Amino acid sequence: MRETLLLHKDVSLLVEQVEKRLGKQDQKIEVLFTYLNKFMEEQEKPRTAIGFKRKGA
Repeated sequence: MRETLLLHKDVSLLVEQVEKRLGKQDQKIEVLFTYLNKFMEEQEKPRTAIGFKRKGA
């Protein structure tokens, strides 16, 4: 009986640790997507031409 209680306690502790790790990863993933969205918006803006311009062309 004691062994099963200890086993369940160990399993519950492991599950809590995994949940904490995933919670931190979720926040990091959200930040990553916000930065990606900002870069995508910047790419949609028209870019100015760089270089020399020919006369008559």
